[in-house]
Amino acid sequence: MNQFAQEYEILFENRFLQIRQTPDGYTFVHEIRCEGQIVVLLPFRYKMDMSGVEFLARREVCPAHSREAELYSITGGKEADLSLEATACRELLEESGLTAMQDELIPLGIVKPSKAMDTQVSLFAVDVTGKKQVAPQVDGSYFEQGSSVEWVSSEEGVSIEDPLLVTALTRLRTRQNL
Repeated sequence: MNQFAQEYEILFENRFLQIRQTPDGYTFVHEIRCEGQIVVLLPFRYKMDMSGVEFLARREVCPAHSREAELYSITGGKEADLSLEATACRELLEESGLTAMQDELIPLGIVKPSKAMDTQVSLFAVDVTGKKQVAPQVDGSYFEQGSSVEWVSSEEGVSIEDPLLVTALTRLRTRQNL
């Protein structure tokens, strides 16, 4: 978080977020649950016939956008006792049933998804070709019920309406020549 945003008044707060206002009147949202740090993980695998690459997206309900399940990136808020890389590995297992070691992660940089939030998102990719997938470790919450993951092509991936997934996919393809 930058120096400018460190002086603020809290206008609203609940267990997930705060609405903050700077002395000169700029209002923004801060995610308390993760101290404004989120990870996105983009698993990918080479097709068995070596004809290309597939990317893993998460199908889930996001009530802010729709009551229907749509495709999104695998995301998670950073926990205080974990590094960003450890958080990414944990989210991979919880949401997809795949495992990866921290040294297998491909860092894709940081994005700031909204001018109305101080959240920074760290993007990672991981090659899961040949890895065994087990049942995801969902938390049983209402919105976790019915969530799933599915493999998509590059063309399908860039058409998904989640800008975090599209950014991770674009950066990975550009940097790895996929």
